[in-house]
Amino acid sequence: MSEERRRLTRLNGFKIAICRSVDESIETECLIWNHNDQGALLEFTDPATPTETFRLVCAELGIDTLCHVIWRDGRERGVVYPTPSP
Repeated sequence: MSEERRRLTRLNGFKIAICRSVDESIETECLIWNHNDQGALLEFTDPATPTETFRLVCAELGIDTLCHVIWRDGRERGVVYPTPSP
C-alpha cells in the first residue's frame, strides 16, 4: 500500500467540471475524482491538458480557482490550488 502524503484528506467528487485556459481561449471538461482545499485529482477524456495552469470551475462542489498541474499519468492529472495569502 502506498503512503499517503497529503496533509488534508480528499473528499469524493465525481463531478464534471470545466477547465478554462487563463486567457479563456480553450475550454474543456474533466471529471473531478476527489478534492480538498489544496488540490484535486482530475481525469480528462483527452490525454492532452489545455495548459499547465488553468481555471477549474465546478459549481456543484463550490470550486472556481486557478490550478497548476503537478503530476500526470495518462488521462489523470493531479493539480494544486494557489496558497491563499495571509
